[in-house]
Amino acid sequence: MRHPYAARLEMAVNSRLAVEAAISDGISLGLRAGILDEHDDPVGLALGFDDLLFPKEGYLFGQEPPAHGLASGRAWMAVSRSQFHVRSRAAISARTGEGDLSVVPHLALESDTKFPVSLGWEAWYEFDNIRQSVGLSFKWDPVHVSMGFSEFQAWIFQNNEFGWTNTPPRGALTGVANPGWWIAVHWELPRLANREAIPLQVHCPAANIDERALQPVADILQQRLLRADVAELAVRAAVDTGVDPMIMSILRQRILAGGDASRKILWRIGLDPATTAGERLQAVATLGLHPQTSDTAGYTELTRDADPALRREAAMALARLPLEQSAPALRVLATDPEESVRILAKTLLDVANTK
Repeated sequence: MRHPYAARLEMAVNSRLAVEAAISDGISLGLRAGILDEHDDPVGLALGFDDLLFPKEGYLFGQEPPAHGLASGRAWMAVSRSQFHVRSRAAISARTGEGDLSVVPHLALESDTKFPVSLGWEAWYEFDNIRQSVGLSFKWDPVHVSMGFSEFQAWIFQNNEFGWTNTPPRGALTGVANPGWWIAVHWELPRLANREAIPLQVHCPAANIDERALQPVADILQQRLLRADVAELAVRAAVDTGVDPMIMSILRQRILAGGDASRKILWRIGLDPATTAGERLQAVATLGLHPQTSDTAGYTELTRDADPALRREAAMALARLPLEQSAPALRVLATDPEESVRILAKTLLDVANTK
């Protein structure tokens, strides 16, 4: 039977990763990684390995030492969840043996309260036995003291009878199914102080920006962006098929979101004979979505434009304005030489007069 003591040092690499080294009559190495945190995720999930190089509990519980003196180690994965002041954990571990793989299921419960005392129970199936351990833990930062009964099933049940027994079963040669007790002291070392670099402070005078001097630059930039949107409208409208009216409407609403500044730029485009006909038409059509009485002068000027499409678009927009504002321009269009413009203007006047 091996020495009944062990010392372990665990170091956290970061909040999710820790390495450990245990020593008794041999050295055991291990690693633990937290994949999910039960405080932030629905469940906690951790995995790792231990008993690498040497099984720190192998001799005590009857496992034969490896012939080469090194252990293959044990891999494990655990899922945990805290609810109703109880932390439950289910785990599975696997260890390779001589030509086989030993898989052991684990189940544990532990009280989870704000008090510095907790009670825990763990059970696992190994060596054809349901092995159990119970313990009580006391916490006085930075020291934690835990104690309890190992192989608890052997304390309360032997020879097919229930009862409290503190003697080993007849013929027991190992620690398996043999009543025992344990005590552990955990001392949490203080964290190393983080030496943060002293920030370099440079005092610079605040820059004084003349907004009035930058306004012309902002106007030019807005005009170029708006002209690009109007050009896109013209290109889309020139396509015979496949034009999505929803996209056209979104583009127009985005242009009008610029307020009065955007409307002024649209009027420059709509009244500029040097601009392409398609872009002028789209600029006037965009303005016509929400015409204003201040637009009457612009629509009146369009009644004399050479492009019939612009005159028709002006008539549609004028019909949305109050009749006392739009009537003079509509009467001019009612005598337009282009028949389609003339009929549209007369119809709009008749409709407005009947309201």
